[in-house]
Parts: sequence; C-alpha cells; structure tokens
Amino acid sequence: MKPAWDKLGDEYAGSSSVLIADVDCTESGQSLCEKFSVQGYPTIKYFVDGNTEGADYQGGRDFDSLKSHVEDTLEVKCNVEN
Repeated sequence: MKPAWDKLGDEYAGSSSVLIADVDCTESGQSLCEKFSVQGYPTIKYFVDGNTEGADYQGGRDFDSLKSHVEDTLEVKCNVEN
C-alpha cells in the first residue's frame, strides 16, 4: 500500500483542497495516533469540512481506489463562493 499512498501524495502535492499525509505511530506521531484511536496499521483517516473527529476509510488500498475516494469525497472541484 505504501507505493500507492506515496503516488497519491504526489498526485495531490499541489492541491489547495486535499492534503495527503502519513504519521509514524511508533515515533513522534504516537500522541496523534492515540488521539484518533489508531490501533492497527495501516489506518487511513480522512477529514471533511472541519470535522475534527475524522472518519475511517474502508475502501480499497490500491491507487485507483484511493484516488477515486479523494475525487468523490475530498477534492473541491469548484467553489463559486470564493
């Protein structure tokens, strides 16, 4: 899954609406992982529209599935209010 995740991060590196990140729960990210109840690895959480609790991603772990989820759920395609 790591290659697909890294490719997704590269795909959205310049995005103003999507941030793809990873956290090492065994090192400096341990407190963050505890805060969001991450118990298994890899765990994918996503946050939409200021939701500070996050949601668990349950889809496929290949690039196409991950990208489809981002396009359908996270990516802001056009915001006419701005």
